[in-house]
Amino acid sequence: MTHETSGTSRNLPPMSIGFPVYNGERYLRLSLESLLAQDYRNFELIICDNASTDRTPEICTEYAKKDKRIRFQRNPTNIGAAKNFNHVFCLSSGKYFMWAACDDLWKPTYISQCVQGLEQNRDVVLCGSGIQFINEAGEAIHWRFNKVNTFEFPLRERISAVTQRSNWYALYGVIRSAALGKTRLFVEAFGGDVILLMELLFQGSSLILPETLFSYRISAKTAERQLQDITGSASGQHALRPYTELARSLVGVIDASSCSNNLKGRMREDLLDNISRKNKTFKQQLLIENPLTARAAEYQVPAEIQALVGNLSSSEWARLRRLAYCGHLLRRTVSIWRRFLHRHVLWRFRKHSL
Repeated sequence: MTHETSGTSRNLPPMSIGFPVYNGERYLRLSLESLLAQDYRNFELIICDNASTDRTPEICTEYAKKDKRIRFQRNPTNIGAAKNFNHVFCLSSGKYFMWAACDDLWKPTYISQCVQGLEQNRDVVLCGSGIQFINEAGEAIHWRFNKVNTFEFPLRERISAVTQRSNWYALYGVIRSAALGKTRLFVEAFGGDVILLMELLFQGSSLILPETLFSYRISAKTAERQLQDITGSASGQHALRPYTELARSLVGVIDASSCSNNLKGRMREDLLDNISRKNKTFKQQLLIENPLTARAAEYQVPAEIQALVGNLSSSEWARLRRLAYCGHLLRRTVSIWRRFLHRHVLWRFRKHSL
């Protein structure tokens, strides 16, 4: 899939906004008004309704009649969120592109500041801003997330940043269309946005502006419901292991890159270390999905997880378990010596200091 490129014969806007929507009537007007109020005026807004059953088509038609920047299409059947997100990009023609969800809000300077960030930094492929999370009533809530601000990071650190924390929203920033066109776009899998983000970061860095210019509305969904929305189908939910498959997909992105084998190995080690130790949320989800791994001794869990998602050979897995065991012995030895010092040596110094 590639987005439209019609040459310079047409007066094409430099900015395209892709607006995939399904049954979004509750917040649709608020989101559209927020986009149309941007101080960056020269854009096209491509709305693609995914066979909604509420008043979404009527509302979109109403706005398309009022503003010539809006192009409205409607799918005859629900093709799933992933394909609909990809479709609006394929219909776009701008140098820059951003996805917009039907329940989010943007301050008037959001697009102009993000475009400026891209134009001033050639190595940046994605520019976003700080995020204010809101609930269904529009009230501000606290939500921990991965900013993935990799500005001026070398490649290895950029790729590692993707999995150091969970909750990813950077893809709602403004993206260079040329870079986005070199990716697979959204794949029909849980965490397709994370996979796409990693593919983008192989091409350049992300810049997250410090100002809070974007409001993201949180709606609670299970992994099963998310996958159903992504694919447009409820099939295959019973065998779902979303975080396990996401981890394997991310390893696959690294393995499929054009980097040297040495660099691939280091990036792979970083990713596996993140999801098995540093990223507590990711690690916990992997343990929930894989009970046999969770039953391993605590010091062996990272090795078990890495073997599970990293397609490691038997020799690599044995090496990891040896390292885990040696680390466990070292920590126990240090702990024993620390207790010994406190009980038999340091108490004398404390006594004399009183």
